[in-house]
Amino acid sequence: MNLLLLRPEEVPEVGPIRLSDRRAQHIREVLRAEPGRRLRCGVVDGPLGEAEVEAIDGEDVLVSIQLEATPPPHPSDVLLVAAPRPKVLRRLVADATALGYGTIVVFRSWHVDRSHLESRSIQPTALEPHLVEGLEQARRTRLPRLLFEPLFRPFVEDRLDAIASSTDRYIAHPTADEAMLSHPPTRAFTLAIGPERGFTPFEVELLGARGFRAVHAGPHPLRVETAAAALTGQLQALRGAHTSLARATPGIRAEADSPHGAERD
Repeated sequence: MNLLLLRPEEVPEVGPIRLSDRRAQHIREVLRAEPGRRLRCGVVDGPLGEAEVEAIDGEDVLVSIQLEATPPPHPSDVLLVAAPRPKVLRRLVADATALGYGTIVVFRSWHVDRSHLESRSIQPTALEPHLVEGLEQARRTRLPRLLFEPLFRPFVEDRLDAIASSTDRYIAHPTADEAMLSHPPTRAFTLAIGPERGFTPFEVELLGARGFRAVHAGPHPLRVETAAAALTGQLQALRGAHTSLARATPGIRAEADSPHGAERD
């Protein structure tokens, strides 16, 4: 836990906050904090700041907080992922949140087992603790929007453009001819990742008609969560390089100066 994350309703107008859950246990047993210790903190969908340990009262911890005036902007990047097994999805949403995605869409494609989207363990309420885990890991406060789409074609044809508007679009496809380096993003991006068996040719064609470019992460097929981390890292690094070059070179339009870029750690 790299960030003490608080819910908005826990933040009083005045006075300390009493913690008695896993966060208090972490402060006591992992951080071994004593009164006076200052910790990074934040409020879900709110600002970042600092917390000071006021007292250790048995198993409870009392902290006072000081927050910045302005919350960080909401990230603009979008992750589209074919529903994996529930255990994998729980890890994936935590990692995607830590990586800074503002929207995560879980969809069913042809090679997805129907039961994956019907499992209670992948409903938004069940996945929220894993989103929070991702925020705590990466010292972020903005919860991503989590959407579920059971039908691939109606989603792509009717709703995708609204979700992925004003983004550069990529399909992770192990047999693609082009690597990410060939087409770096210059703004927020949308990344679509298929199931372990990959997208069907029809699905690639349907996404391609919506402006998605097929790229690969390297010469070997990867697991879904590994591909998500590898490709996201490449996209963010390439976008950061483009932004730096645009700022340093007159005449290059800095299209990558997006709200998401301002939030990058």
